[in-house]
Amino acid sequence: MISVRSCLTGLALVAVIALPPAAPVLAEVNIPEIGEVDQCLPLTRIKRTKAVSNQTIVVEMKSYDGWRKMETQNRCPGLKIEGGFSYATPLTQLCKGDIITVLGGIGSRCGLARITVISEEDAKSLIANR
Repeated sequence: MISVRSCLTGLALVAVIALPPAAPVLAEVNIPEIGEVDQCLPLTRIKRTKAVSNQTIVVEMKSYDGWRKMETQNRCPGLKIEGGFSYATPLTQLCKGDIITVLGGIGSRCGLARITVISEEDAKSLIANR
């Protein structure tokens, strides 16, 4: 005698086996091109920064966003030695033309002139040769 419970269990097993496999969901990743120029960087996407000269800051972005090189309009005294900078922006991004202030020392203020996508190799080379 077959119980109702065994029939239901058998049907449930058949239903699970008969389902087609789920297709993997692939998120579209927009990987920037090396040399591409950005107008702004979303603050939430910045992982860390490293001043490699008094005019250049290397920016490591989160996830697949890669690396950027931010350059100031002119030399920014103390940027390399102090290593840190602050900024004030009403937006949620750091943009070309924004003013950064060097932390410590004389507190130089400098405008950002250019933000360029660079390769990981170039970023590591800039950091190593600072």
